[in-house]
Amino acid sequence: MLEFDDAPKGLARLIYASRSLSVGAGFSDDVRTILRTSIHQNRMSAITGFLVIGEGRFLQMLEGPVAEVEATFERIRRDDRHTDLVVIAQGPADRRMFRDWNMAHHQIVAADRMLLATAGLSEFRPETLDGAGALRILTSLGGRHLR
Repeated sequence: MLEFDDAPKGLARLIYASRSLSVGAGFSDDVRTILRTSIHQNRMSAITGFLVIGEGRFLQMLEGPVAEVEATFERIRRDDRHTDLVVIAQGPADRRMFRDWNMAHHQIVAADRMLLATAGLSEFRPETLDGAGALRILTSLGGRHLR
């Protein structure tokens, strides 16, 4: 059970990292399938968020009703297409950051290296980030999707 009990109006945010078992440096058929499925499931569950993909790793923010964030993360945890899940930050949210996006996403490219460096990363290893660093990367890369 995640710790979202004090979320205002039941709104929660969770940021996690994981390592893909099928993604190389870019998008694979598995990632495309994950995105299509996530968009549909997240819409049905009132989940919004942002996914960053790169170097065989995922960094994702989920936001929505507490019970739905918990259920969505449990589905993600059971998904055998990735491993090494690390919860970076979780807790109540006073508003949605990506309210218009059931699953916006960004693939890390060479131009993102300077941003990664500001979070202390020489390569995309989101599992090493703290909450502030992960949020900086997510909001910077997802800036056009923010509300």
